[in-house]
Amino acid sequence: MKKEELKVEEKELTLKEAIIKLAEANAKAEEKPKEKKFKLPFSSRLRKGSLKKGYVTVVYINDNKAVDFIKVPVSEGTTMIRDMPYLAMADHMLTYKGKPMIIVPAWNIEPFSPKQNMDEAEKEKTLNIGYRLILNKLKSEVISAKKKISWLLIGGAIVVIIGLFFLLSKSGMKLL
Repeated sequence: MKKEELKVEEKELTLKEAIIKLAEANAKAEEKPKEKKFKLPFSSRLRKGSLKKGYVTVVYINDNKAVDFIKVPVSEGTTMIRDMPYLAMADHMLTYKGKPMIIVPAWNIEPFSPKQNMDEAEKEKTLNIGYRLILNKLKSEVISAKKKISWLLIGGAIVVIIGLFFLLSKSGMKLL
């Protein structure tokens, strides 16, 4: 009986209701799924104990451009990854959620250095720092449209004036 009742209800829909249902179904289908936040693999996460022992998280870029996340110890400015020594100086350190991280390509003993990359960008004149300053200046000087007075503010002012009028008239003062 339930199926028959549903069929009867569907037949009684007006055209407007049918269009609204289709629009709702289309909107649900077009909704983007929420993006998941990135989390480091469990094996490469650093805890307090491993931080005290001198471990860092390494983003290791293999020869085939695949990336592995590894937790390795650093001693005397070097680290061993897959039986190969790599540099791990303070200039090469990055941070991820307050924990040290290094990006190491397999084909180079020297890891990615943010300082060196910044210097190269300065030489090639590809920095975007100037653009950010100009954009912030433009945003701060944008002329905004005049704000309209809200009706709530006008209504509140009228109520206050009427209230004062009644208070003064009851106290015996002549207003007009």
